[in-house]
Amino acid sequence: MDTIVVEFRNAVTGQSVDLEIPLFITARELIDALNDTYNLGIDMNKSEQVYLQAENPYALIKGDHKLSDYRLGNSTILHFIR
Repeated sequence: MDTIVVEFRNAVTGQSVDLEIPLFITARELIDALNDTYNLGIDMNKSEQVYLQAENPYALIKGDHKLSDYRLGNSTILHFIR
């Protein structure tokens, strides 16, 4: 199983955690899991709310694209900013 370790930063709470995530899941599945785990308050029925910002590489993570499509790596930082 291909996985990477990313840093997840929640700008609302200031929380920062390292997460090991599989690359075969979709962006939406990742966001749904993070929403449930960290109580982000994302309305998963409103597509304009279902995204994360990535750094290294810079990308907008959203939709049904597999995480492997974004070329994320072990030094990627995922930002939750609202």
